[in-house]
Amino acid sequence: MKGSDSGTGNPGDRNEFVEVYNQSSDTIDLSTYSLSDFDAVDIIKVWTDTSILNKCPDLRINSTLIFPNSYAVILDPEYTSTDTLGGYSQPYELPESTLILTVGNTTIGDGLSTKDPLILFSVADSCTTSFGTPFVEDDFPFDPGDGISLERIELNAPDSIWNWYPAIDPQGCTPGRENSVTNAFDLALNENLISFTPAVLKIGEDASIKIGVVNKGLRPVVYYQLKIFEDLNQDSSLNNGELIAEIPGENVGAFDTIYLYHTLKRPKQGEHTIGFLIEFEDDRDLTNNICFKTLRVLGTIGELSLSPQVFTPNGDGIDDCLQIDYRLPQSGGELTISIFDTRGKRVCDILKNKLMEKDKGTCYWDGELNNEQAQTGMYIVYLEYRYQNKITKAKKTTVLARK
Repeated sequence: MKGSDSGTGNPGDRNEFVEVYNQSSDTIDLSTYSLSDFDAVDIIKVWTDTSILNKCPDLRINSTLIFPNSYAVILDPEYTSTDTLGGYSQPYELPESTLILTVGNTTIGDGLSTKDPLILFSVADSCTTSFGTPFVEDDFPFDPGDGISLERIELNAPDSIWNWYPAIDPQGCTPGRENSVTNAFDLALNENLISFTPAVLKIGEDASIKIGVVNKGLRPVVYYQLKIFEDLNQDSSLNNGELIAEIPGENVGAFDTIYLYHTLKRPKQGEHTIGFLIEFEDDRDLTNNICFKTLRVLGTIGELSLSPQVFTPNGDGIDDCLQIDYRLPQSGGELTISIFDTRGKRVCDILKNKLMEKDKGTCYWDGELNNEQAQTGMYIVYLEYRYQNKITKAKKTTVLARK
């Protein structure tokens, strides 16, 4: 069941509707059903006004039988009235074979509002379906806007606020058709949610790749593939001989982000354009399913590498931390990595006199100084490594910005 609380144009109540879908295998007689917004109760009645057929000639009227896997639309009795304001007479393109019904009153309920719950029920059949929870004021607290329906996302999921969403159809509603939000799948990739560790490789090293997969759609997604490839011919597409790996997707909820991982074994020296491609046949927006990131592999490299060059610790999940990769002459010594401001003042220690069991590693700076946000500006990352009587030093600059 879905509905439009105000309809499109003026007067709004004349264009209100409630849609009912019969997902059973039985034909159901809706003449035994009533509709209530808990302010008034309406008996479901046949639609008899044949003028509605002038615009949509293949509708079903003069009946209350809804067939299996088909739609019925309950219209305001005044829907076909020619006494209109603004020219919004019979605004909906109702599909053929849609059963048209009405109610035995001048309005549906006492006029639908954005917070009205609805219940369609039959005492004779002991059957109900609902929209919203009666007497729970904030169950559906959002207003989709004039002429926009609230649509059920998953027909078999519970009637909860999480299972309703404003229609995304350009017309604002889909009476008599599949809900526009039902198949609103949209997986996306973003270069800022992909990282290499270390950010810059030394020849002979492996790169650990972390790939964020964003679900911008309204439903969870499980069955998809992530392909990783090297764009050898720089044509921004996957070709024969370029595939590096194919990773099965993991469940990602609506409006959520998950991370997939892959280890790239000993890439060759030079710059590599690494492509990431989501393959998901139900995706409604393919423009955001591919992105690229450059991986650098150097023959020799200094002791310190920073990524990104400018980081923005604002909690949006993009470039929130400064990645600090370090390589040491050998393990067994003590490592200190500190942050200095441009005046040469040490503002914090990321690592201090840490005994190193390995000769390389990665640490991060989140832009915090003694539990307070660091000011925007340039900072110096300073490395000092003491092994026996030898001291190794290195420094690099970074920029902290806040959007």
